[in-house]
Amino acid sequence: MKISLDELRQAHSAELYRLYLTIGKMLDDPQRTLQVRQHLQLGMSVGYVDDPFGALRQGHVIELRATQAVIEDHATRRRWVILYAAIVPDGASAAPKPESAPPPRTRREEFFIGDTVGFTDKHLRERIGIIVRLNQKTASIACNDTEGHWRVSFSLLRHIVDV
Repeated sequence: MKISLDELRQAHSAELYRLYLTIGKMLDDPQRTLQVRQHLQLGMSVGYVDDPFGALRQGHVIELRATQAVIEDHATRRRWVILYAAIVPDGASAAPKPESAPPPRTRREEFFIGDTVGFTDKHLRERIGIIVRLNQKTASIACNDTEGHWRVSFSLLRHIVDV
C-alpha cells in the first residue's frame, strides 16, 4: 500500500494518529531492534536519519545501548543518541573485522618446580609466586606468607623473568 504525502495531508487527524501509533509500535518491536543491533559493531560506519526529509547522515558507532546507539557524526564530530530504527549499516562495513589469533595457551610442559610465575587472581589482582607442585591440570603456587598458596591453571600462568 503506497500513500502519497498529498493523501496524508488531506487525511483526518484521527487517521494520522492511528497511523502514528501503528508505526510507533512497529518501530518499538524488540525483534526489529535486535535485527539492526546484531549488524552493528563499535567503530562501524553507518548511515542514520535525523531529518525526515533530509539525506542520510554518516557517522560511526561509539556505544550500543538497549534501544539506542551513540553515533558520532563524521562531518561535525558531534555525538547523537539514535534509535536503532533510524540506523542503516553501511554495506561495505557490515562485514566483521577479522580478529587477531589469541596468543597460544601455555601448557604443563613449559613449567617446572621452582619457576617464578605470575597470574591474575579472581579478584583481578596480580600475584607472583613460586611453583611448589605440578598437578595434572594446575600448578600449586606459593606466594608470600600473607597471600598463601594458590592452585592455578597452566593457561593462566606467565613466566616471570628476574633480571
